[in-house]
Amino acid sequence: MSKRNLVWMGVIVAIMALFYWLTPRAAQQDTVVRTFAPLVEADAMVRRHFVEEVSEEQLVDGAIRGMMLQLDPYSRYIAPDEMSAFERALSANYDGIGVTIGMRHDQITVIAPLEESPAARAGILAGDVILAVDGKSTEGMTVLDVNARLVGDAGTPVTLTLRHPGTDEHVEVAVVRGSVGIRPVKGVRRLPGQNNHGWDYLLDAELGIGCIRVADFRENTTVEFDKALSTLMGQGARGIILDLRFNGGGLLPRAAEMVDRFVREGDIVSVVSRSNTAQRYKAKQEGTLEHVELAVLVNGASASAAEIVAGALQCHNRAVVVGDRTFGKGSVQHDRYLNVHGRNAAIRMTEAHWVLPSGRVIHRTPRNADTDEWGVIPDVIVPVTEAQRREIQRQRAIVDGACDLPATQPSASTGPAERGEEREASPVPEIWLDPQLQAAVDVLRERLTAPPEPEGVPSDRPDSQSHK
Repeated sequence: MSKRNLVWMGVIVAIMALFYWLTPRAAQQDTVVRTFAPLVEADAMVRRHFVEEVSEEQLVDGAIRGMMLQLDPYSRYIAPDEMSAFERALSANYDGIGVTIGMRHDQITVIAPLEESPAARAGILAGDVILAVDGKSTEGMTVLDVNARLVGDAGTPVTLTLRHPGTDEHVEVAVVRGSVGIRPVKGVRRLPGQNNHGWDYLLDAELGIGCIRVADFRENTTVEFDKALSTLMGQGARGIILDLRFNGGGLLPRAAEMVDRFVREGDIVSVVSRSNTAQRYKAKQEGTLEHVELAVLVNGASASAAEIVAGALQCHNRAVVVGDRTFGKGSVQHDRYLNVHGRNAAIRMTEAHWVLPSGRVIHRTPRNADTDEWGVIPDVIVPVTEAQRREIQRQRAIVDGACDLPATQPSASTGPAERGEEREASPVPEIWLDPQLQAAVDVLRERLTAPPEPEGVPSDRPDSQSHK
């Protein structure tokens, strides 16, 4: 074959390769053009006909914001002007009112006020619906939109219009913003003479039952939790109640570390994306406390990372879960930064779900809301009335020093028949044995006083496998 023919053949091959490469790209480009043609047309109409001149920045911000609003309540666009407040809210210690909020029945709902926070001191309760912030309705806002309005400089006021659960009454609550950096791990009563930072975790000294309350999962939660565990084990604790009620969640790694303290092997939780790519958190045998009886307390204000701890320990038959069904917040948001007209902006977007070892998805969606396929359902269900739940929150606030001590109070030392009766206030407030906490204590007492099982006889106890 002549050199000239070889050249022509090479040109033909190159042209064919070019068409092969261009065809799908052209088709893709055509799809993009057709998809966004209405947006371009609307942009042109606004520029041409709107009564006032509109800047490009306004139109771009509005387009991105509207796109995020169509996804879910936990996805949001953070415009350049909002970045400072957004980054401040991501820090471990920030100024605000201290509430974890979520979406329930298409309304912004308080999952739980952080204990010792300005919100708790102002009397905001789990389950409160936030109708307006400083007179601006929250209808159509995302969770992050409302959060951005609650964060602000310490000492500045913000007024929330609320509807308490179970009522139609609208109330306005003024809250003065303050520091939200709190201690996440607490006990039964404060130890005197330690600047209110020491806790006694022992609830029943005779049987060795301790109670550790975990308010949320932040960077220092594992360190504080390990200190509490070490204290209890040094006191000979044989049973531990993990009280995760009113815990709105937090950092996934801290939740996985808590589960790892009690599970020797296997998956703790998986983070599964749309492409089914999974990031798995696994338990390690080293340092596992296998021979401690566990009960986990949850309620409708237990969300996110708190649900992972309760659900994973339940899946591994390692703990008895007591209380109410949890909130059902099991989605994972990632922050992705972008440049908008030369300035930093971001989008926070839901990109994955948390999946328990059993394959159960925690997240509550409109598709599964009427089923049992979301949240963590306790092994021992102990419902409480709205009035009882408020009283539980109030008594915890008393112990934490977030509100004034009343003249009389229930005591952790009272039995079931005495609960609710008045007695003289203790100099050191104690956690009240409310109906759910009492049920958890009863579960551990039954297990710790049960006769030993004969060797070689299989046990039907839920956590028998983890004790082998």
